[in-house]
Amino acid sequence: MSDPMVSAQTAGDPETPAPTSTRAGADVVVGVPLGGRAGAAVHWAAAEARDRGVALRLVQGLVVPRGGYPGRSFVGVDAEQGLFLLARQELREMRLVARRVAPDLPIVEDLVESDPVAVLRAQARVASLLVLGSDGFGRLGELTLGRTTRGLAGEVAVPVVLVPHHCDARARERAEGHAPVVVGDDGSEGCRGALRFAALRAASRGVPLVVVRAGKDVRLLGEDVPELGSARPAGVRVVLAEERADRVLADQARDAELVVLGVGEHGRHRRPQTRPGLVRRATCPVAIVPPGAGGRSRPSR
Repeated sequence: MSDPMVSAQTAGDPETPAPTSTRAGADVVVGVPLGGRAGAAVHWAAAEARDRGVALRLVQGLVVPRGGYPGRSFVGVDAEQGLFLLARQELREMRLVARRVAPDLPIVEDLVESDPVAVLRAQARVASLLVLGSDGFGRLGELTLGRTTRGLAGEVAVPVVLVPHHCDARARERAEGHAPVVVGDDGSEGCRGALRFAALRAASRGVPLVVVRAGKDVRLLGEDVPELGSARPAGVRVVLAEERADRVLADQARDAELVVLGVGEHGRHRRPQTRPGLVRRATCPVAIVPPGAGGRSRPSR
């Protein structure tokens, strides 16, 4: 990778205030897959709910296969009953994970027999964040995560946070509260919500904001600090690099507490403004923020 150009500046005086979240006080919702590796996602979501002073909602959408003998497999076991038992066990285990992070955190469990994407879309109407885990089951797991992400990112009004299974949940503590927030900026309208969300988060935690601009036409964007609304991060650093955005973002995010992306228009669909490879490379959670979300974060305790 070529050496990126770095510009360190402080945030300028904004002319317009950043939008505040309309979901203040709403639950943090985490999707719990059946048999997946949701531990890292639940750990992060529990800490986030604790810091925001809201409840954590563990949600699982369960699709029961139909066909063959009614309700029974070839060995005479009730498939529906077995799947629900596994799902409830998974939710109990994830509740224990959350309890270890925040013993007094209010926790709600929702088990719904429906498509997981449809269930999470419904939950997004009353949530402040949707949190998903990367289950680490190889290519099949990535395809499942990709389908879920495509069904949610840009289609719901709240940020969607992807937590890689290899995410180090204690990185924020080891950084002594100074882990930066990294945000991708390609100069498009879809990045405005991401920039404001990232700036508000950095300001509320008293940490720096790193704005990454990458790609072959990056020089056209320049090094000016973007409009951040009313947020006042500890400092703003702009990184320019003529490389693929996911690689630059992953490199800058090695010591970060969160990477933030916007959502752009791609034909009839909305997609995160970087490649899926970022989730594989990132060592911290990746938040995908719709254009209208301001996102309000409370300081970490």
